[in-house]
Amino acid sequence: MPSVVKSLDQATSALEAMRTPPHSVEAEQAVLGGLMLDNSAWEQVADRIAEEDYYRTDHRLIFRAMAELSNQDKPFDAVTLSEWLQARGQLEQAGGLAYLATLVRDTPTAENVKAYADIVRERAVLRQLIRVGGSLADAAYRPEGRSTVELVDFAEKSVFEIAERGDRMRRSYVPISQLMSKAMDRLDTLLHADSHITGVATGLSKFDEMTAGLQPGDLVIVAGRPSMGKCLAEDTEITLEDGSITTIAELCTRRDGRISTLKPDMRLEWAEPSAYIDDGLKPVFEVTTRLGRRVETTLTHPFLTADGWKPLAELQPGDYIAVPRQLPVFGHQDMRECEVKLLAYLIGDGGLTGSSPRFTNTNPEIQSDFAEAVSQFGGLSLTDCTSPERAASWAVVKDSEVVRSKRIKFGEQLRRTIAASGRSARSVALELDASPASFTQWQQGVCVPGAQTFDRLCRVFGIAAAELTPSGLAGCTHNGPSPLVTWLRALGLDGKGAALKFVPAAVFTLPKSQLALFTNRLFATDGWATVLASGQAQIGYSSVSERLARQLQHLLLRFGVTAKLKHRWVKYKDTRRSSWQLDVTDADSIRRFADEIGIFSKEKALAKVLRALGSRRYQSNTDLLPMNIWTALEAAKGDMSWSELARKAGVQSSNIHAYRRRLSRSRLARFAMVLDAPHLMALAHSDVYWDRIETCIGLGTKQVYDLTIPETHNFIANDVCVHNTSFAMNIAENAAIGGGVPTAIFSMEMSGEQLAMRMISSLGRIDQQKVRTGKLDDTDWKRVSSAISLMSRAPVFIDDTGGLAPTELRARARRLKRDHNLGLMVVDYLQLMQVPGTRENRATEISEICRSLKSLARELKVPVIALSQLNRSLEQRDDKRPIMSDLRESGSIEQDADLIVFIYRDEVYNKETEDKGVAEIIIGKQRNGPTGTVRSTFLGQFTRFENYASEDGGGFS
Repeated sequence: MPSVVKSLDQATSALEAMRTPPHSVEAEQAVLGGLMLDNSAWEQVADRIAEEDYYRTDHRLIFRAMAELSNQDKPFDAVTLSEWLQARGQLEQAGGLAYLATLVRDTPTAENVKAYADIVRERAVLRQLIRVGGSLADAAYRPEGRSTVELVDFAEKSVFEIAERGDRMRRSYVPISQLMSKAMDRLDTLLHADSHITGVATGLSKFDEMTAGLQPGDLVIVAGRPSMGKCLAEDTEITLEDGSITTIAELCTRRDGRISTLKPDMRLEWAEPSAYIDDGLKPVFEVTTRLGRRVETTLTHPFLTADGWKPLAELQPGDYIAVPRQLPVFGHQDMRECEVKLLAYLIGDGGLTGSSPRFTNTNPEIQSDFAEAVSQFGGLSLTDCTSPERAASWAVVKDSEVVRSKRIKFGEQLRRTIAASGRSARSVALELDASPASFTQWQQGVCVPGAQTFDRLCRVFGIAAAELTPSGLAGCTHNGPSPLVTWLRALGLDGKGAALKFVPAAVFTLPKSQLALFTNRLFATDGWATVLASGQAQIGYSSVSERLARQLQHLLLRFGVTAKLKHRWVKYKDTRRSSWQLDVTDADSIRRFADEIGIFSKEKALAKVLRALGSRRYQSNTDLLPMNIWTALEAAKGDMSWSELARKAGVQSSNIHAYRRRLSRSRLARFAMVLDAPHLMALAHSDVYWDRIETCIGLGTKQVYDLTIPETHNFIANDVCVHNTSFAMNIAENAAIGGGVPTAIFSMEMSGEQLAMRMISSLGRIDQQKVRTGKLDDTDWKRVSSAISLMSRAPVFIDDTGGLAPTELRARARRLKRDHNLGLMVVDYLQLMQVPGTRENRATEISEICRSLKSLARELKVPVIALSQLNRSLEQRDDKRPIMSDLRESGSIEQDADLIVFIYRDEVYNKETEDKGVAEIIIGKQRNGPTGTVRSTFLGQFTRFENYASEDGGGFS
């Protein structure tokens, strides 16, 4: 039975293969014959069909000849066509002069040539659909690594290309008389209209006066500065998902990597930046926190506070900002265990500035563990360097027996090579200009030749150096670097003094177990575990290298261990030197350290610390919530008394509000459970630690960069949480609610939920921070209800798919036009759109996107607003008002746009400006109207633009 089924399938496939593609030979012949009869009929078909629309090859050749002769204003009857084809050696392929004559004879008239051309075109479209269908089926059977999303895009693009070409073919010229008639009808409509606005109203009266509203078919570009100067110094470090560390400058150069971001529920996740921004030179300020975290930013860069994201300019020492409580990222690039141990020991107690690394430590357990790691590394031995000045010290050198063994193997290989060559050792020695005695010693493994002689030796035999000595010539001598020194050089550690030591890049990509082993052995050298006289349990580490101490603080963060970094001056011999000390005092952090890391050879001290913790009631003195949390707690409890809240939460004191202190996470979680308050519970179980700002110091001008993170708009930099559309959104609100215009918002930067929250704030005139945190009073709730009621009835459609391609956007917009009579589109924003599979530069890609948006606006007859970013050149000018050349990839945008609008707020750049709360809406280009500036009132707390009311009632400038 299976064989029968297989035979039937094969027969079916054979029959399908025998199907003749749709075509009409008669229609093709009629078109060609009619054109030869009447050359003037060419204009009727030239824009309706093309050479490739013909099914038969001979007909394609004839049509091509007609096109060429027509372009040269020459006739194309049977004779001239045959001569043209003959001159190119194509006459026989086209059927010869006899066939051309037959075409003319069998076509009685050219009157119906246009109808015949339509038949040819229709058959061609059917063949194209069959071809595309076959290629789509083939692509589905053999995706070759392409995802289903890519395949669907390929399918949509293929079909759209057929449709677009057909649409272009169907278009034709329109007599001016018809256009004049339409123009008169339009003028009559405007004359009797109640308003001067002929397009979609924006809600800004002066702006609408200048533009008459947004016109159907127009591409409108709204441009503003990305991040408005919120950026970080170039050497700011970012942790990637694979555990590696990079600077923000390096990340912006390579434009690839997933980084950590804080979600609205205060939990960390990984995200891919959607934009990498070179922000030029700007004044930066160094922010240092109580934990010793440090980050350099501009004054406008926001930090997360208990009251939401606030720019640095609004913060001061004593304010609390969010830093990660843990950053559980580990790599997969493992090392040998002996290498992990040696790195930790040599960074901690090693001397790396001499010709051979030295290790100094008096602990017998550590000495033994170090010696074992050296032995396992291979090719090394220890030389005792103990002296009155350097107690218990060893140098790590090459193992003499290993060197001797490699020399012997070299000699053996040399003898075999000489024998294989058929030459005598004497003749080779003479050719090398070496003494026979030396050559004999080489063969015996007593010594090896010098580097230059060795190279000549390899050339004489015509072999690679590795064939004579796989480990290299240096491995056969006591001189030259040891394998350990070579390895340390590759890691960048060789030659580093104590103050310059650091954790090499390879350590950050280690698996969790090996990262714990490295940290364990590093603490074994300069770390401790102790119980202070006050009874305070403490784990600590000290180093003269600030870089090393900060890196170790970061490594502890990966295990969820909170460490405080302090700068100290310590006595060293007869001087005092700078030192950096890490302290771990939080009980949970100490337990986590003991469970996951530990300290080799200091297990007893660590056990004593744990016993001290066990004898005391846990009370965190570090991981507490800011005082602002009491305001949120009071709002959440409503009419419930403090004593009732304390009783239900199991808190002994019923007078908890009288002496407000910073709350612990556990206590807030109990309160949140009683009050059924998810936002408070999220804070209690969040991934952030509230760290106090200690200092903020100006550092002058530095190169700075920024990243755009879709949806969350924040990322972790230097182990601190930092943050990174409203004019177009206001237009969309006014069009949909005020005018009932069906409006589509394609948001590739913000989620639909975030846009909805922003609209509630804007429409209800509710402080956006209140909406974000849920801290709303009774009046606010009434406004929220009103805004939601308005928006629920508004014809607004939001698509928050990231990185849309022009084909995807076009398909979705067409459906909205068909189903809901779409009247306005907003694309947020231009630079986040992508053209799949493009191999050209970004400027070319943006050009294609702009052309696509303009084409879509004309096809659907709706205004399309596309938000765009500006480049950084305006930051270097005294006048920061944008101009046309400030548009990113400005050539194509400036050319294709019908209306270009810039947003400028002077208070962003000039804190002492008199124009606080004022936004300038600058019309930089208007294809069919004036340019100029409209002043608008900007309500920052509502992210809303409104009509500007000056004393003289004017708004233009």
